[in-house]
Amino acid sequence: MKDGKLLFSSDGSAASAHDGWDEQSDCDPFRMRRWIFVIRSFFDDSGKESDPDNRVVCIAGYIAAGEAPWNFFSERWLHQLLANNFSWLHMSDFMSDKGEYAGLNWDWDKKRSVLEKFIAPIKESQLVGFGVAVDAQVWRRVPKEVTRAEGDAQQFCFMRIMRMIVERMKVVRPYDYVSVNFDCDIGFTPPRFQKFLRVRDHDPDAMLYLKSFAVTDPKLYLPLQAADFLAWETRKDLLRKLGGFESRPEFKFIFESLPGYFPDYSGEFWDEAEIERQILLPRGLTWSNENES
Repeated sequence: MKDGKLLFSSDGSAASAHDGWDEQSDCDPFRMRRWIFVIRSFFDDSGKESDPDNRVVCIAGYIAAGEAPWNFFSERWLHQLLANNFSWLHMSDFMSDKGEYAGLNWDWDKKRSVLEKFIAPIKESQLVGFGVAVDAQVWRRVPKEVTRAEGDAQQFCFMRIMRMIVERMKVVRPYDYVSVNFDCDIGFTPPRFQKFLRVRDHDPDAMLYLKSFAVTDPKLYLPLQAADFLAWETRKDLLRKLGGFESRPEFKFIFESLPGYFPDYSGEFWDEAEIERQILLPRGLTWSNENES
């Protein structure tokens, strides 16, 4: 790290034949370390949670300690962009043959082979994944007492994933802190930032661990493309399961173990039963009828 900025250098200092990166320069046990969490939210193509056809709202991302894992990941991810002549990997457009992918005319077998090559840097760099999803149809029925406190489904997901990060830090590195990075979104960034400030003001643990909030361009900041991949796949997988279908093969591939390595992914899905058990009943509330359709 130099001047507080994440470097995507290719000078070899981030690579090691032993375990993928050299941690010696960033593992002083007596020094506070910055952990970097990259988060991406994904909604339906319209981006509107109010859309009645949008069944699942999801926020997901990855965390890693220090700069070295992200350098390792970014060099390999960038190589795949170069190999496929992509400016970036954006899952919604890629899977629907839109934008810069419109003229590819790739079938699923070809797309899967390309996605597997992008999955490899995520797994090899051992990024730790987090995801929170909410059944948006159910959330529209929660009483106003809940939405006044928790916000809409997207804001609730955000607060839950911040809580997951804080709880992980309390156990693993209680004297370190986290820098949180988001993609640029004019609709979601202002309320998200307000939530970030509010949770820091009211939660001493959040004040201790959540030290930085940054908004960046995913075409430049490559880890956001991996977070987009995870959020898109998580949401699609939940939609398939809610519809009674099996998981997509590439989603299974993300979480299958490589030799000697089991990927770490912590996820929550707030469906009707979970919302009732953990939110409504402890507050003595019942479901709202006025929003039911």
